[in-house]
Amino acid sequence: MIAGWPPALQRQLQVLVTQFLAGGDAWIGVAGLMAMTGGGSFPYTMRLGGHAEPLGGRPQSQAFVWMQGSEPELWVDPRDKNYRDLFDEFARTRLSMSGRPTGTDWNIDHVFPKAAGALDGLSHVRAMAIGAPGNQALGRTIEKAMKQRADDTPGRKRVRHATWMTIGKAAGFTGWDSLPDSASAAGNAAGVSALFIHLATLGIRPPIGALEQSLTAHTLTRIR
Repeated sequence: MIAGWPPALQRQLQVLVTQFLAGGDAWIGVAGLMAMTGGGSFPYTMRLGGHAEPLGGRPQSQAFVWMQGSEPELWVDPRDKNYRDLFDEFARTRLSMSGRPTGTDWNIDHVFPKAAGALDGLSHVRAMAIGAPGNQALGRTIEKAMKQRADDTPGRKRVRHATWMTIGKAAGFTGWDSLPDSASAAGNAAGVSALFIHLATLGIRPPIGALEQSLTAHTLTRIR
C-alpha cells in the first residue's frame, strides 16, 4: 500500500483500512476487554469472530493480542510507558519481524492517542508502527485538542472506533497543521480535502465521496 514499508506493516495498515471501510469493525480503544468480548464464552464476542490471546507472558492488563481473522492486533494499556518494548515483542512473535522498526522514519504509537485514552478511562488502545512525520504533526494538532477535550469531559465512551483521521494517521498523511478549526467546518475543508487526496493516491476512497468529506470537516468542529 505504501512503497518501502515492510510487508508486515503494510498488512497491519491494510487490515485497519479494510475494517474501517467494512463499517463498525475498526476498533481502536476499549474500557475493559469485556467491551470486546461481551462477557460471553468463545466464540461469541461483540467483535464477532475475534478473540484475545496473550502477548507472551505479559498480564492481560498490560497488553494482549486480538485476533480478528488472520491478522493480529496489538492492544496496550495507554498508561504503560513501555509500549515500544511491547510492540517489539509483538513484531518478533506475531509479525515475523526481527523487532520493531527503528530510525527516524517510524513511531510506535497508539492508534487512539494515549493521553486522551487514559483520561477517558480506556483500559487498552490499539498500537501500530506509524510514519513519524504525520504522527507527530497529528500529535501537536488534533490529538492535542482531543486531550484538552478529555481534560474537560473525561470518560465519555467505552469503545472507540477509527475515523478518517485515524486512517490518515496510519497512512502517513502529514498535512494536519491547519486542523482542527472548532468554530467552522469551512475552516477544516482545505485540510480535509488534502487528507482525502492523500488517501486516494493510496487507493483508499470514501464510499460516499464529497459527503464523507463534508461530514469529516464537521466532525472536526466538535473536537475541543
